[in-house]
This record gives sequence, structure tokens and C-alpha cells, in this order.
Amino acid sequence: MAKLTTQRQTILDHINSSNQHWNAVDLAHDLALRGHKIGIATVFRGLAALETEGLISSMQLKDKKCYERANKAHHDHMVCTSCGTIEEFSNDTIETLQEAAAADKGFDMTGHQLVIFGRCTSCNQKG
Repeated sequence: MAKLTTQRQTILDHINSSNQHWNAVDLAHDLALRGHKIGIATVFRGLAALETEGLISSMQLKDKKCYERANKAHHDHMVCTSCGTIEEFSNDTIETLQEAAAADKGFDMTGHQLVIFGRCTSCNQKG
């Protein structure tokens, strides 16, 4: 196990205290606003180490990686391409179809991520 430095503990605590999805830049900025002096390079390294240890999870969203608490129940994501809002959802039918697709191919699925891109209700109402 990698050493849980003070900076990494601060990053982990911050992620675990919210339901947000954090990219490294936004996380570093928010930590700075709260008085934590952690450089952006340290944030990137800390996020990678915490993910490797299974303490946080991530998903790739186009040009950036986002992180969230690892102890959430399985869920998928919808990402608004206009405002960037990330909405979590679960759907048993989708889960069943993904498992069936893997089984049909003889694929031993150990996990998966589903990300749907589009426009959220709020952005659709704005036109």
C-alpha cells in the first residue's frame, strides 16, 4: 500500500465528504479556497495513488478524468455536454443487457462503466 501522506488524506477526505465528481484542477482550486496548500502536481499524483489503492474511483470524460468516492453502490453516469453536469443513475435492464452481452462473447466481466453524453433537462429548457 502506498503511503497515505497528509496531502493524500486531505484529498481523500475532501472527495469522501461530497457527492461531487472531481477533476484534478477543480479539486486543487477547491482545496486552495479552503486553505489547503496542495500543488496541482501533488493533486494529480495523489489522485492516481488513491485510485490505485481503490480508495477512490474514476471515469474518463472526453478530455479529463473525474474522481468520486469508491464506496458508492454501482451506478452509471449521464454527462451534459452543455453545462458539464454529471448525473448518476442505475437501471437494472441496462445492467442485465451488459452482463448478457459479455456472456454472449464469453467475456469474464470484472466491472464496467457506462457514460451517456447529451443535454440535461435544464439546458434543453433554455434552448
